[in-house]
Amino acid sequence: MDPVLLLSALLLLAFGLIGVGTAEPGLLQDHLLRVGAALLALVLGHLLPPRLLRRYALHALVGVLLLLVLVLLVGDGPGGVRRWFYLGPVALQPSELAKLALILYLSSFVGRRGEDYPILGPVLAVGSLVGLVLVEPDFATAAFLAGLAVLLFVLAGIPWPRLLGMGLAVALVVLPFSGLYLAQFRYVSERFANFEGTISMLPEVLGESEPGGGAYQVVQAKKALLLGGPFGQGPGATLPHLPEAHNDMVFASVVFATGWLGGAVVFLLYTLILLRSLAVGLALKGGERLLALGLGLYLALQAALNIGVTLGVLPVTGVPLPLVSYGGSSLLVSGFAVGLLSRLAREAAERPRRKGVAR
Repeated sequence: MDPVLLLSALLLLAFGLIGVGTAEPGLLQDHLLRVGAALLALVLGHLLPPRLLRRYALHALVGVLLLLVLVLLVGDGPGGVRRWFYLGPVALQPSELAKLALILYLSSFVGRRGEDYPILGPVLAVGSLVGLVLVEPDFATAAFLAGLAVLLFVLAGIPWPRLLGMGLAVALVVLPFSGLYLAQFRYVSERFANFEGTISMLPEVLGESEPGGGAYQVVQAKKALLLGGPFGQGPGATLPHLPEAHNDMVFASVVFATGWLGGAVVFLLYTLILLRSLAVGLALKGGERLLALGLGLYLALQAALNIGVTLGVLPVTGVPLPLVSYGGSSLLVSGFAVGLLSRLAREAAERPRRKGVAR
């Protein structure tokens, strides 16, 4: 197993234990079980051949689409959203699976067809994923999926005129319904409005903020970050009240316990994963290259999005921090992604040896 990826994943999981234990000590035992499941997913991702996964990528995509339809019918969640299947103590979030299915499908498509091929099929597949996630509703995850797909199309070498034309067509279809969507799901526009309100609230960070205010979560996260100081308060310290401190805002909990130094290490670990995925991707070709790059971008960009929200430079999204947040579905998918990336790294290292033997 790739030492850089393995060490990075293990350290991030350890930071997750510190963050969850600081935010919600009563959930620590349950989180230990989730970390164990993430490690098993990591090992499974390393053992499964990438070619086999890409061969059945379309089947995986169809399966995820069916789950996304089913969760709209029988799923549940707080506040009337339909994002999870609850099977006793286990909760499954299909939108997390959609991220992996998207990467596998697009890398498989490029590997089979190449970049100079009509992309209507992949665009419709991406649009179906994004649309189903949008109506859960989960605007942030839908936007993340769309943005990730655009980056993968660009990295695949799809000609710019084709991308621009397809983007224009999508915009013409989507824009007429945007007002209806925002009217139906007001939380989206409210989050952007609250984000604008936090920009001028720095003096309130060290004072008292209103729990009922829309920007309360961001203000409390900033307070935890500042109180962490250079070296942290330690895992046993009492964290200021912070909604979702074990999940979406877990980075604030980590920094509160381990300090700004710990936060910098977390950022460095995601950077290492991204750089390693770029190195692996450059050593591969075709669909496997896109798969490696996609996995690295998924982990690093989602981490950047989560950390940006915690720092108050982005609107609140509800996107978990890969390998660190409490969410079980996210832990499983991100663990599997690291394992698969490690397998690709091994195959990239073995190919020069095979060529040498062949000669």
